[in-house]
Amino acid sequence: MTKPMTVLLTGGTGFLGEYLLEELLSRGHRVWAMYRNESRMLDTVRFLGRLGLPRSADSLNWFKGEALDADEKWEEWCRQYPGLENVDTLLHSAASTRLHMDEFGEPRKTNLGSAKTLYNLTRRKPMQCHLISTAYVCGLVQGRLVKEENHPRGDFVNVYEESKWEAEQLWMGNGTLLRPAIIVGHSETARCTSFSGWYILVQAAHLLDRLMRDVPEEQRLNLNINVPAYPDATANIITVDYVAGAAVRIIERPENHNGIFHLTHPNPPTHQWTLDWITRRFRIGGLNFAGAGAPFTQPRNTIERMVWRQMQTILFHFSNNPIFDRTNVDKALPDLEVPPISEDLADRLVDYAIEWDWGQS
Repeated sequence: MTKPMTVLLTGGTGFLGEYLLEELLSRGHRVWAMYRNESRMLDTVRFLGRLGLPRSADSLNWFKGEALDADEKWEEWCRQYPGLENVDTLLHSAASTRLHMDEFGEPRKTNLGSAKTLYNLTRRKPMQCHLISTAYVCGLVQGRLVKEENHPRGDFVNVYEESKWEAEQLWMGNGTLLRPAIIVGHSETARCTSFSGWYILVQAAHLLDRLMRDVPEEQRLNLNINVPAYPDATANIITVDYVAGAAVRIIERPENHNGIFHLTHPNPPTHQWTLDWITRRFRIGGLNFAGAGAPFTQPRNTIERMVWRQMQTILFHFSNNPIFDRTNVDKALPDLEVPPISEDLADRLVDYAIEWDWGQS
């Protein structure tokens, strides 16, 4: 490993942020972790404690602040938290994962706004900068190879992807862009604290199963619904422990700095694999792929109307199907194994989500 870093970490109490923090500490780096919410910070402290990692003192220091205030309040923070001024690395993980704009301007307010304030800060406080983005800044792509490079503005599936693309434009050439795919729980424990992305698909199937509890088996397995997508297309999902491990190892090495890296799965499950697994797991059938652009089967009765409402949520998962190039990642991390997406892992991820009531518990 290269020289230990002194890292300013934003979003350290978030789902991915906790694992980035774990990885940084376990690999001997010093971290200044920004937090906004006291209870979330204490939850992360307990999480680290269960892993036997340091929770304070020399390796980890917490400071309260908003990434949106970083440029304006930096000197004040440095006076309040002696030692903060010594950070030499920024790892920006804080983000809003809302898919649609709300009345407060989220997710653009956080995702683009914090990128701007941190970029302005680094103009006067030099740091090596690394930004957690998303592989889906490519926009809407059907079955084409997406390279690890800057993309022109595309047709985005949601405003989250668009806000991440806008943030990237600020940092292009001035920071490392780390682009994870759709993040799911830990490959061994299935632990997760943010049930979005892939979980929306599975939660919809789980709810459909519950709604059809009293529907005869013959009808449950013969829903006769055509899904407008291709069965051999893929949605790229990746476990949180791989993303965190890959991200920290990449930024440790100066030769990787200011590059672009797809933290994606080299062998993601096909839509047909996913649908077959959902069929078995939730005892529903008669869902068939009819190709992208095909008309969606309109409901004809009460059961089909119930299915149709849930399918509007499920279809989002099947709508975007890029194939991600991993040339830069494979060169930087030739020996880091990517956990396979198996039926056993999918079952464990769902069992965990259901146990925690999809994040409501």
